[in-house]
Amino acid sequence: SYRRLPWPTHKCQTYQAQTGTPPPPNAAGATPAAAVPVDAAPPQGMRRYKVNLPPSASFDMDVARVDADGTKWTGAAAMTWHTDGSNYTASVEAGISLLVTRVNLLVMRSSGTIDDFGIAPATGTQKRARRAETATHFNRDAGTITFSASERSYPLMVGAQDMTTVPFQLGGIGRADVNQFSSDIDMQVGEDKEANIFRFQLVGEEELETKMGKVVTWHLSRPPRPGSYSSRLDVWLAPGLNWYPIQLRNTEASGALTTQTVSKITMTESGK
Repeated sequence: SYRRLPWPTHKCQTYQAQTGTPPPPNAAGATPAAAVPVDAAPPQGMRRYKVNLPPSASFDMDVARVDADGTKWTGAAAMTWHTDGSNYTASVEAGISLLVTRVNLLVMRSSGTIDDFGIAPATGTQKRARRAETATHFNRDAGTITFSASERSYPLMVGAQDMTTVPFQLGGIGRADVNQFSSDIDMQVGEDKEANIFRFQLVGEEELETKMGKVVTWHLSRPPRPGSYSSRLDVWLAPGLNWYPIQLRNTEASGALTTQTVSKITMTESGK
């Protein structure tokens, strides 16, 4: 049977793990974000999804990396998601520990608005180790996606995301109507120097061991696509925790993989 989770009445609340059968999308009891109607056909031929975005929160994460040669690294990451229902900011900072210092592997930031298709990025930035920061611009008036590191321009499709917002948009899709995962989820994603269509497939329900305890998740995967991108991206969403992303994993073409697993979730009051 489904279990209803309490909604925090104070400014911050740290969640512990929830186990059992995933509850329906609105079982967290949160004041729902505006659900997106699906009565209009979207332009550019993209499927339109109902989206009910999760409430604001910050996430502490453990990072485990295995290089292609088998070398193992550990570290930590911080992820944030903040929205007042009209605008949002999101970020990820992930690094590894080297003796007495820490090296950032990746810093990503995104900001924009919330529209009828969910998250609507205006600008997303990425800073990888030993590389210059790059920016992706979602030019909604011009209907294009452009890049600071490239002169390429792509038509802006409805529901387009950047790499920071993808997990939260997926969570919003599941939170609005879990049955949308019965078929592949397609979304345009702008990153670094190009924009591609990411196709996520539901792998199944999995129970993860975390520092919060056991968490029931729904595992989604975007396999490599020849000619577009060579890495595999896996996202584990927790229906019992507002469909937040609990684990993220990137598997590179070389075989190197980086896994980020949530160790603590702190609810934050939207609009503050």
